[in-house]
Amino acid sequence: MSTARLLSIVGIFLATLPLCSNHASAQYGAATAPPEQLQTGFNDITAEQAKQFLAVLAGPEFEGRGTGQVGYMKAAHWVAGRLAEYGLEPAGNGNTYFQMMPITQRVPVMSECKITGPNGLEIPGEGNLGFERYTNDGELNGEVVFVSLFGEDAELPIDVELRDKIIIYTTDEAAFAKTPRLLAQKRVAAAIRMIESQPKSIAQTIFSGRRRRSASVSGTIIAGAAAQLADSCGVAPDWSEKANVIATGNQISIKLQMREQQSGAPNVVALLPGSDPELRDEYVVLGSHLDHLGFRNGTVYPGADDNGSGSTAVLSIAKAMAANPVKPKRSVLFMWFAAEEVGLLGSKYYTEHPILPLDNMTCMFNIDMVGRNEDTGEGDTDADNEGHIHLVGSLRGDNKLHELILEVNQHIGFEFETDMETVWNRSDQINFYNHGVPVAFLFGGFHPDYHQPSDKIGDINYKKIASAARLYYLATHAAADYGRFEPNKAEEEATEE
Repeated sequence: MSTARLLSIVGIFLATLPLCSNHASAQYGAATAPPEQLQTGFNDITAEQAKQFLAVLAGPEFEGRGTGQVGYMKAAHWVAGRLAEYGLEPAGNGNTYFQMMPITQRVPVMSECKITGPNGLEIPGEGNLGFERYTNDGELNGEVVFVSLFGEDAELPIDVELRDKIIIYTTDEAAFAKTPRLLAQKRVAAAIRMIESQPKSIAQTIFSGRRRRSASVSGTIIAGAAAQLADSCGVAPDWSEKANVIATGNQISIKLQMREQQSGAPNVVALLPGSDPELRDEYVVLGSHLDHLGFRNGTVYPGADDNGSGSTAVLSIAKAMAANPVKPKRSVLFMWFAAEEVGLLGSKYYTEHPILPLDNMTCMFNIDMVGRNEDTGEGDTDADNEGHIHLVGSLRGDNKLHELILEVNQHIGFEFETDMETVWNRSDQINFYNHGVPVAFLFGGFHPDYHQPSDKIGDINYKKIASAARLYYLATHAAADYGRFEPNKAEEEATEE
């Protein structure tokens, strides 16, 4: 189909009306109203609704939605519950909303874990220790070193030798994010963080086909037990109050007893059947990753922007499309992917085990991090990027998909930036692209809270989430009515490389 004909079809589809005041809260600039037949649904996508969804997804109950952790399962079930409420069809295994990706988990048996040290010291695991990464061996021995780091500029002395040592450490909030990396660079045998609250262990997830990374141990120790350990090693009680690296010369032993269990991490999937009986076997995918970093180092990483914002946007679109009696000709498969943060594994699993034939997929829209204005500290500020968003990957395949998005954007008013192709293979759309599917990726940009515990709902731009959802609501309708896009050249590119 020619570009002129595409624009004609989309132009008819999006016949414009004057802007109404109730649209303004999720639009920018001189945006025009959407076609009347799509206003039911479109007008229901609001910043207030996004705020309600995200308060749950990035709230304390889901503990950062780490794949393989309880918080992720709770989030997946919550999303599934909303989909059932909206009347979307389950598209997963066994008539559920879940496509289960098999995983293996290693779980510590805390009643059989302990630390032993000098002068007859024995610290039982239960109530005192929490483990998050485990060695393959059942016991770890080494010299214990106490480390305290504070401030954004915290560094370990260059000449300090920590290789194969067992580190008990504490930090303030400013140094928290970088300390595990600093210790890892020193090739420590274990990094155990002192915390005031009761430690908890999390299962270590092992994904099929990925190398096990179990060369070191990480976890937490309650402050009282850390004080016992310090006392047995002759370390002053105030060791944690100022920057210190205290080598004790004392050997301790960490006993780790584990068991393995088979489990699964679900992609959440729901189907909106197309309205045309002859075309409904073809479908558009609209997806985002549901997972984030979860609970680690004794701290929750809420992932409000990454990717609570994208998950919120897709859920908003699903609700809107279900509510509108006007359905697109082709079907829409809504997906919330697991395990994006550990290697884009959920979307990879879908493309290798598709629920619907990949040949029937006409395109894939992905949303990842659309809840903040870009703020990299390299010129533009957060305020400068209000109304800006990155459109990634849409020029790598059939340009008609890109043109379709530009057309529907007249009803949103985003200022698209296409200068972030360096991230186009860092989110889930790449796995669909690699199978020849035309893709588009909405991305708000990086900011200082990226992959930090500070990625919280307090800094979220709900208007941007609603605007991204409205854009893809219109684009999904238009793409599902448009027809087939030309497959991209992923296989040829792979051959050339």
